[in-house]
Amino acid sequence: MTPPTVIFASYLAPTLRPLYAFVAEACGATLIDGGDWRDLTRGEIDAAFVCSPPLIWLEGAVEAIAAPVLADPRFGGQPLYCSEVVVRRNSDFRSLEDLRGARWAYNEPSSWSGYWVVLDRVGLWSYFGEVVPAGFHAKALRMVASGKVDGAAIDCHLLAVELAAHPELEERLRIVDTLGPAPIQPVVVRASLSTGLKDEIQGRLLALSGPPLEHYHVDHFARPPDYSRVAAVVAGKASVSSSERLRPR
Repeated sequence: MTPPTVIFASYLAPTLRPLYAFVAEACGATLIDGGDWRDLTRGEIDAAFVCSPPLIWLEGAVEAIAAPVLADPRFGGQPLYCSEVVVRRNSDFRSLEDLRGARWAYNEPSSWSGYWVVLDRVGLWSYFGEVVPAGFHAKALRMVASGKVDGAAIDCHLLAVELAAHPELEERLRIVDTLGPAPIQPVVVRASLSTGLKDEIQGRLLALSGPPLEHYHVDHFARPPDYSRVAAVVAGKASVSSSERLRPR
């Protein structure tokens, strides 16, 4: 049995916290809310839900052991996802290209789906007329819906959950572009965790199924995908001047 002292942390969207709590409990663990993903280097957290850029930046302090497979048929049963570019339904924007010079919201700089995938497409943040940090995808989504900004890239998984829970948002928003697919966020464990415990946590993750996953649009968990594409983009964009790029905190 997995010891009750195993600690999981979530560094992902609060909207999906109930899903992560269910998964942690299924692994015999306690879930806490993570703050700075760099805390994963301290050895106090055993496993975590984290976006893919920190997996690269942590340079071996953690290992990816699993990743969710979304029910979305676009991904063919693979641990992939994409970002949806959303605008207000009554706007004239029809693509990401139309948003050149517009007001843009991003969630935060450690996010692939809200930050790096956009930078990979547009090259420089000066592509937009104004770039505003939202903190979370859910807030960026509502900034678009309210007209505070013109567009944002939203994790398709979170978007599906948000629109199901808040259908009034769908009436105010429109998807004009899709960025991806890309490898979805991993479940990681600290590298110093015993091999036996890593294997047990991974085995429990891969065996998960049922209504709690279905409610959050997840079919099952699979072995982690290849994150080399993420690593290449993050490394490549590190050469962009700090005056043009919004740097990770």
